[in-house]
Amino acid sequence: MALLDYPDGRLAAVPPGELAAHIAGLAARYDPGGLLVFDDTGITGHPDHQAATQAAIRAVGPLSLPVLAWALPADLADRLRAETGQPFAGQPPGRLDFAIRVSRARQRQAALLHASQVSPAAPLWRRLELQGDMEHLRWLVPPPPGAA
Repeated sequence: MALLDYPDGRLAAVPPGELAAHIAGLAARYDPGGLLVFDDTGITGHPDHQAATQAAIRAVGPLSLPVLAWALPADLADRLRAETGQPFAGQPPGRLDFAIRVSRARQRQAALLHASQVSPAAPLWRRLELQGDMEHLRWLVPPPPGAA
């Protein structure tokens, strides 16, 4: 894992090639079987999330790596948008490839370490409550045919 020193909220201003180069360099170093990113909606429309996803897609072209995106179902995003006023964006059922069961224990512990997420009124807590123990994923760049 690598933590880059870009200011929060300004990732979209970084040249896409620069971000993609970081991703390609890390992929060469760690040799992953694929990348996991935010959905191309950015989930909350956050420009940092969208920029990071776009850079990952740009980086994997020459590497032939699949890209799997964390996504929200459209009905859940609609409900979150209505309840929180945040610009959540989701995908219709036909655009979601996987629904997997997860444990939220570590995620909740990690969230409590971030001041913006500690408040029970933070949209994160409502999202976790509505999602329960399910996460949804979709392919942005599917694995090549016949790949294991």
